[in-house]
Amino acid sequence: MNFSTMDYFVALAEEKSFTKAAERLSVTQQTLSAHIAGVEEELGVRLVNRKVPLTLTYAGDVFLGYARRFQALRRTMGQEFLDISRDERGLLGVGVASTRGHMLMPATIARFQREHPGINVLLHESENQELVSLLKEGRVDLAVATVPDDEPGLVVRRLCREKIVMLVAEGLLRDVCDDVDEAVREAARGNLAPLARCPFMMLGKADEPGALSRRLLERSGVRPWVRVYSKNSETLIDLAARGMGACFVPRALAMRAMGDHPDARLRAVGLGEEAAITISAAWRDSDHVWSVILAFYELLAAELAGGESAMLGLEEA
Repeated sequence: MNFSTMDYFVALAEEKSFTKAAERLSVTQQTLSAHIAGVEEELGVRLVNRKVPLTLTYAGDVFLGYARRFQALRRTMGQEFLDISRDERGLLGVGVASTRGHMLMPATIARFQREHPGINVLLHESENQELVSLLKEGRVDLAVATVPDDEPGLVVRRLCREKIVMLVAEGLLRDVCDDVDEAVREAARGNLAPLARCPFMMLGKADEPGALSRRLLERSGVRPWVRVYSKNSETLIDLAARGMGACFVPRALAMRAMGDHPDARLRAVGLGEEAAITISAAWRDSDHVWSVILAFYELLAAELAGGESAMLGLEEA
């Protein structure tokens, strides 16, 4: 059993296919199958159910946890020796929600790569909960997400707060509300009951704006008519501009959408002081943190402190 064992097993677990995993690893299917069989013989247990689709046994799930921790430890070891040798090369994995990445990453990555030309950046875009899992598994080096300050195994640094608003076409508001002004005032108090007849378009439960909007609707006693589900805020914004429903998005995106769709007469409805998300940077808590991770975090924090937050409609954390 060696480092290759861990790489082989993780690839097989993620691809759920010997053929696809072998292609990803650039080895033959026979080589991969023989390697996994050898590990099973060494451990004395069956790790995979060789069916279609392939699944892991209980022992396989346990072994996958060890394999990912070994991979993360090996990556940390390699990063520490890069720091010791002052050899600034490599690949920095950054996890971020796609919408937030579009707002926060371009300026930071451009400046980072000017200052650290030997480091390439690989962006992993996913929902918030998935980003935290990717970070803990060692599949990204740093995540920009909503993470509890005391999340076990992670170092968490607050960056800013992101206001969430409801974006809706004026025409739709008039159709579903008896008194639009009163509905907007109530929404600003966190009460969405006057909007109960409005069709909504929702992000996933694992996305922080999606989770926040569900909490607001539930607290208001509203069982929403959900016309569209999507993981993409921009898609929901375009649908809102067509009068299809109301969506919950960061204020910065709402302001931009109102400029991009002037004929739609979109309205950004405030949802009260509690309708905000704390955005943090997080990395694994280990004996050594790669200097490149800290450099990226410091540049991101500096960009936000230097006026980027106000431009994006963000607030100090």
